[in-house]
Amino acid sequence: MPVMLQGTIAFEPEFVGNLAWLTRALIARDIDPDGVTIAKDAVGVATPPRTDGLCYVYSVSTGDTDFLVIESSDDRFLEKFLNHIEQADPAPALPAKGMFARLTRWMSPPA
Repeated sequence: MPVMLQGTIAFEPEFVGNLAWLTRALIARDIDPDGVTIAKDAVGVATPPRTDGLCYVYSVSTGDTDFLVIESSDDRFLEKFLNHIEQADPAPALPAKGMFARLTRWMSPPA
């Protein structure tokens, strides 16, 4: 299993079943799944209390970045993790508008 799971609390079986899908999503975003480590632990004393009940601290290391997510379930964590990865991808540049931009695109070789 390329994505390493760690922690003091077991992951939900549905989350473990989604690891193959998560691996494909990481590869699609040019992230090496072998370098991804996800740890799940209980909320500590230094973590602010939440109103929606029991929560877990998910520590994620992707090799380039480390971040924490505090969520109540593995499904909600997975959603936030994927959103974080999508936001890290740079948005493609929009083509400039106007006659000069059209002329430049017309004269430049195809990509």
